[in-house]
Amino acid sequence: MGQIVYDYTKSSIAKVGNSKDLFVKELVKASKVLLPHEKENLINWLFFYTADKPEMQKWLYEVMEKNILVS
Repeated sequence: MGQIVYDYTKSSIAKVGNSKDLFVKELVKASKVLLPHEKENLINWLFFYTADKPEMQKWLYEVMEKNILVS
């Protein structure tokens, strides 16, 4: 069941890539439902996914500074 939530989270983040508010909202939701190892996997995936998206990468760093996805 956890893999389904993790995959859903990734697809949701990919869909809201143009809106900072929705991007952050999805990460906050993910922080509440994912297990610690899934959060780690999501962070790794986010760095890979945003590698060619400088605006999203900036948002990701802002979220990381606020420790939203920390286990």
